[in-house]
Amino acid sequence: MRRILRLIKNFLLCLKTGSAPVQVSVSQILYEKMFVGKHILVTGGTSGIGLEIAKKFLSLGAKVTITSRSIDKLNTIKKEINDSNLIVVEWDISKANLIDEKVNEIVEKMEKIDILVNNSGIYAPNSFFDTDEKLFDEIMDTNLKGLFFTSKKISEYFIKNSIKGKIINIGSVRSIQGGAEPYGISKWGVRGLTQGLARDLAKYGITVNAVAPGITATGINGINIQKNAYTSSSLDSRVATSEEIAEIVIFLSSDATNHIIGQTIVCDGGETLI
Repeated sequence: MRRILRLIKNFLLCLKTGSAPVQVSVSQILYEKMFVGKHILVTGGTSGIGLEIAKKFLSLGAKVTITSRSIDKLNTIKKEINDSNLIVVEWDISKANLIDEKVNEIVEKMEKIDILVNNSGIYAPNSFFDTDEKLFDEIMDTNLKGLFFTSKKISEYFIKNSIKGKIINIGSVRSIQGGAEPYGISKWGVRGLTQGLARDLAKYGITVNAVAPGITATGINGINIQKNAYTSSSLDSRVATSEEIAEIVIFLSSDATNHIIGQTIVCDGGETLI
C-alpha cells in the first residue's frame, strides 16, 4: 500500500512540475577495499605526487598503470614497489601522435581504465622576461596539450564502453593566483579545462575534478621535508606533502564524491588567502 501511495504521489508531482522524480541511493564505503577491481591510469607516476597517488591506489586494491618518459625510472619504481598490480608504460605525454597507441597499450595490459589522473607536468621558475619560445612550448605541450588530448582519448574510451569514469587533473595554486610565466598560464588552462570537461561530460556519467596544490615537497622543487618543511607563503608556515595531495585525489576518485563536479580543490595551507 505504501509503495502504491508513493507511486501516486510521484506521478502527481511529475504532473505538477513537468519533470520526473529523481531518486538517490548512497552507499557506505568500505575504505580499505573501495578500489578493488578498479583500474587507474596515473600519468607521470615515478616521483612526487604521482608516485604517492599510485602507491595509495595500490594500497586500496586497485590495479595501476604509471607512465614516464624514462623507462629506467619506471623499471626502478616497478622493482621497488614489487606489486603485481602495478604496470609501467614508457610515454612522453607531450607527443599527441602517440596517445592512441599508448592508451591502447595500457588498456591491453590493464584490461580496462576506470579513472584517469592527469599528473604529468613540467615546472620552471622562469619569469615572464626570462621565458623563450622553446621553454614556453615545452611546458604547454606537457602541462596543457598533453592533458587535453589524453583526456579526449580517455573520454572517448569511456563513452564507447559505457564506463562512468572519473578524470582528476593535478593543477596548481597558480591557477587561482594567476601568473605571467608559462607554468602558471598552463595551470590556468588546466583549471578552465576541468570546468569545461566537467560540464560537457557529465551527461555521459563522466566526472571531472581537479586538485590545486600549493608548494609541495617533491623532487621537482628540491624540498626535503625531512630537513625543513617551513615556508613563509602559507598560513600554517609549512609546505604540503605529496601524501596529502594523494589523499585528496583518492577522495575525488571515490563514489563518495559523485556529486562533486567541475571543482578544483585547493590544498595550499591558506596561501591563496594571503
